[in-house]
Amino acid sequence: MNDILIRNSKIIDGTGSTAYIGNIAIKDSKIISTDDANGSADILIDGKGLITCPGFIDPHSHPDLTFSVLPLCHNYIMQGITTVVGGNCGLAQAPTRKIITKSKEEEIGIDNLQSQGANKDLSFSRWLTKVDRRGISINYIPLVGHNTVRSAIMGEDFKRHARLEEIEAMKELVEKSMRAGAFGFSTGLDYDPSEYANIEEIIELAKVAKMYGGIYVSHLRHCQSQWATNDPNLYGYGVFHGEIEEAWIGKYQGLIEALEIGKKANIPVQFAHIYTVYTIPQPHPDFLDEATARATLWLIDKAREEGIDITFDVIVSDTSIAPCNLIINEFILSRLQKLKWLRNIEKDVFVKLIKNHDFREKIKILSHNGYLKLGMVHTKADPYWMDRFKITACKNEDYLDKTIGKLASKLNKNPLDLIFDLIIEDPEIEWVQFAEDRAINYITLPIYLSHSLCMPCTDMTSLPPLDFSIDKLKSVGTGIPEEFLNSVYVPHFYGMYANYIGRFVRDNRVLTLEEAIKKATFFVAQRFGLKERGLIKPDYYADILIFNYDKIKMTGDLLNPRQAPEGIEYVLVNGKITYKDKKHTGIKAGKVLRHNISNS
Repeated sequence: MNDILIRNSKIIDGTGSTAYIGNIAIKDSKIISTDDANGSADILIDGKGLITCPGFIDPHSHPDLTFSVLPLCHNYIMQGITTVVGGNCGLAQAPTRKIITKSKEEEIGIDNLQSQGANKDLSFSRWLTKVDRRGISINYIPLVGHNTVRSAIMGEDFKRHARLEEIEAMKELVEKSMRAGAFGFSTGLDYDPSEYANIEEIIELAKVAKMYGGIYVSHLRHCQSQWATNDPNLYGYGVFHGEIEEAWIGKYQGLIEALEIGKKANIPVQFAHIYTVYTIPQPHPDFLDEATARATLWLIDKAREEGIDITFDVIVSDTSIAPCNLIINEFILSRLQKLKWLRNIEKDVFVKLIKNHDFREKIKILSHNGYLKLGMVHTKADPYWMDRFKITACKNEDYLDKTIGKLASKLNKNPLDLIFDLIIEDPEIEWVQFAEDRAINYITLPIYLSHSLCMPCTDMTSLPPLDFSIDKLKSVGTGIPEEFLNSVYVPHFYGMYANYIGRFVRDNRVLTLEEAIKKATFFVAQRFGLKERGLIKPDYYADILIFNYDKIKMTGDLLNPRQAPEGIEYVLVNGKITYKDKKHTGIKAGKVLRHNISNS
């Protein structure tokens, strides 16, 4: 007797081969057969008219940041993602400076570790054990992150190159993490403290990951709107530390740097969330976007021909994945907090201050000098920053779904003055950065997706279920910043892979269905060295998606993003039904996968 039998479904096995009609028998956590037409099972699933394929494997995401409070990973499961790579962008949860001893862990109790702050003081091995004990709904492929390792060794003294002894200490942490099961080493060279690291430091750490068969996953340096500065105290996402005349080629330099790291460390390289490295800020015809995307791929193909082992992933969205947010938060909860005269300012105080002409002028001076960053855009680095933001919630419906640029032009106002006036009129007004400067759009995205080295990704974290109260989540004391809990994310966070299949396969025919499934399953499994995953095949783990090809699509939009996708019928993780009838079953059948260690 099988546990589950899926009958008469069209099977796309993940290899890229042509689909066929078959019957999938599942016992315990594995696929037993794909041709058992007469078998019996405790659960029978009628697959007639449906597609059955391996569950999607997301090569670039961040659910591990919220595993402790959102272990069911609703927004992943609902779109057919059964396995994720975490620890990306250098942002792993471990190792950290202080190690919790086994006796201390037993004394505190695993459930109290987070409330004691102990989750910040874990070795990589203990972090994985902690996730195992709590349970998760998806399989987790861990990477060890450079930002985390650098913080553990250098602490607050990070605004410089690391000393030789510090690099040696970092190498020791990377080695211990790789031996504990990390699949590779990731960097986020746009974030502190890693943005102060030189290439020699990264090469040395990547060599350690190479020794254990790992991969180097690179969030390229300077991947967002940049403003050059030589001030070491001005740091953060999108700040360029270097010569001002080189700021416009920062993206290009970031790609070249990653290629050099791969070559000198002799390690496979995965480019995270690729983007066009040639910047054209002003409005331009579509053929320029196409040309710059192909030029970016030319660099990758050329490096591949020279012997560098490269693949890349791309976010399957031609709009930004930044969350909707209160406009006022962009000023007082993030970038300007680093300025002493604006630190710890309250919202109501800020509303009063921006009524003052002199205060407004001080903000404009900050913008003129490159200090003001809104979302992922520096107002000085991107002359069209006002066209990247769209109003998503406000009292005045005339503003809804309009960009700051269009409103400023219509009302004949300076864009910053308009923003201040909008905040005064409605302090709860929200916007979303729906467009970015990195040229992933409706022209370039199909070009990247159709490349043989590309795989789709989400770059998202776990979010609460659609019917879950944010206030309830706050009440349990999660430790997650309130601005995160208040954010209403873009629709792609709930239906990105449904959009991938529905839009780019069925509607626009950028890929065949077999090609698209392989890119999102077995290709990723091969790249990260997963065993017995990513295929519909006997003796492989039963991570399975069943969907309606005619109906599958992303349903949310920027004004109403929190929507489950259409067409997802069943999601199985390790042989357990985790999603059906548009609902998570509550099962936590996921596993922490460990590189070169048995995960059975």
